[in-house]
Amino acid sequence: MDFTNIATYLWLALGVLVVGSIYLIIEGYKVHKLFAGSIVGRLVQVLVVVLLIELYSLGIVCYAFLFFNPSNALILTPIVFLWIVSLGFSIYGVRGAKKEVARLVH
Repeated sequence: MDFTNIATYLWLALGVLVVGSIYLIIEGYKVHKLFAGSIVGRLVQVLVVVLLIELYSLGIVCYAFLFFNPSNALILTPIVFLWIVSLGFSIYGVRGAKKEVARLVH
């Protein structure tokens, strides 16, 4: 099996995670700004901060592992897939909260 191609896809997935994280931070900030003093604002803030700390802590370890032992890239593929899925769920949740807040305000 060609592990170089898998490693390339994993690096591309890292780019997706970085762009998604930036988007999540921006959307989370908008929701937090609308309800900064309420439980919704605090929950969104905690969601974004905890998710990003977990994603990037695990990401640093996994990509260091990939850098030092590229033949084990196949092991990291499901982990990266789960990162993208969890990031997608978080973005979906924050966007849903933002729409709900906008609906309640108007």
